[in-house]
Amino acid sequence: MLPRFLTALYPMERHYFLVPKFVLSLIGLYPEQKRTLPVRLWSFFNFFILSYGCYAEAYYGIHYIPINIATALDALCPVASSILSLVKMIAIWYYQDELKSLIQRVRFLTEQQRSERKLGYKKKFYVLATRLTTLLLCCGFCTSTSYSVRHLIDNVLRKSRGKEWIYETPFKMIFPDPLLRLPLYPITYILVHWHGYITVVCFVGADGFFLGFCVYLTVLLMSLRDDVFDLLEVKDIEKIPNKKQEAKIVREMEKLVDRHNEVAELTERLSGVMVEITLAQFVTSSLIIGTSVVDILLFSGLGIIVYVVHTCAVGVEIFLYCLGGSYIMEACSELARSTFSSHWYVHSVRVQKMALLMIARAQRVLTIKIPFFSPSLETLTSVSLTILKF
Repeated sequence: MLPRFLTALYPMERHYFLVPKFVLSLIGLYPEQKRTLPVRLWSFFNFFILSYGCYAEAYYGIHYIPINIATALDALCPVASSILSLVKMIAIWYYQDELKSLIQRVRFLTEQQRSERKLGYKKKFYVLATRLTTLLLCCGFCTSTSYSVRHLIDNVLRKSRGKEWIYETPFKMIFPDPLLRLPLYPITYILVHWHGYITVVCFVGADGFFLGFCVYLTVLLMSLRDDVFDLLEVKDIEKIPNKKQEAKIVREMEKLVDRHNEVAELTERLSGVMVEITLAQFVTSSLIIGTSVVDILLFSGLGIIVYVVHTCAVGVEIFLYCLGGSYIMEACSELARSTFSSHWYVHSVRVQKMALLMIARAQRVLTIKIPFFSPSLETLTSVSLTILKF
């Protein structure tokens, strides 16, 4: 039995960026959140914790490379995720005004789609976005928690064998000695544990924005497709619409062309906001997966479980980016095919020109552009097959 917020019974408007809003509000970083002084201080505190955690993990990993490569990789694998989350945190903060504008504009446009058929699209895709981002949140939570659980279980087993407790943090980090001794050790442990959850919150928030915007823009394109087809449909092809009817169709068609142009503009703006986040995601994901696989080979017992969970979480992230990109591309192709299969050819020359212009624009598929490639399931499949060949 799924929780109510993961079902279609949950109010549709509350599904809108449900998970990103929840997680980013926890660290004071959601774009629509009021930027009061306590919120600003709390977000700066979380930024400091994450930044210092990245430094401490990286220092520990680099320090141990010539000493013990397995221990070094045990620190360098999670630090890649931490640095990626730091990049996402900075990007969300830097583009917070643009993100707020995009959130509000896309919300306004989707709220205008009120027909029964369009409400069906919204229900399907809104629930899908909530479920997938919740899955990502669960994967991230399990990954971060597994590091702490592994450390606690290892120490409990040591105590049961009569050995001393090792005063280390869940994630391998360099700290001044007083912070790793009682009475300060529990505070250090809790802050490092929170560092892991900040990492999760940042990548769930950023990835949730990417998937959410892709899904909501897909709803707008599908609604536009239906409106164009319904407008150009003629019940009796032998009866050509009169001048008055054609004038009305021309006015409505101009509005639809403007809507298509706005969706294209919103997609372009989204690409500008997400370019650093998406590029960093795909670059670091390869490093994380590579080091995780090596760690799986080097470790045994709980260590294997930790890195299997970590690899699965990164895999879910990549899949969501490619899925979101594919949804927009497919919606554009469907818009072109649907418009071409309509009765555009029985209308006036002006309407025909606008219809053909929309077909041509839709065939130039909208994509979330980043350097070197655009994320899609086709790209993911090609890369996966290439890797499997090796």
